[in-house]
Amino acid sequence: MFLTGPLSMFAMLMTYPDEGPSPRPCVTPMVLFSLPLLFAVLALRLALPALKGSPRGSGNWSAAAVSLCICGLVFALALGPALDAIGLF
Repeated sequence: MFLTGPLSMFAMLMTYPDEGPSPRPCVTPMVLFSLPLLFAVLALRLALPALKGSPRGSGNWSAAAVSLCICGLVFALALGPALDAIGLF
């Protein structure tokens, strides 16, 4: 999010008008969370086979479990602001 923060600020400046509500309120959360969600999807893709193929309690299994917890946290953090910006929350 540190990498996409300046891009989301620029997107917010370009999509929010000076007066009145924005016609596209979901652009800023999509830009802000695009890179973390990409990494979360990649971590999910790598963690599931590691959980299935490694014995429980091994280093690979615990790293995959931590990766899945971080994926869930990133998804939850991204979902709240995105739904709030769209107006569904």
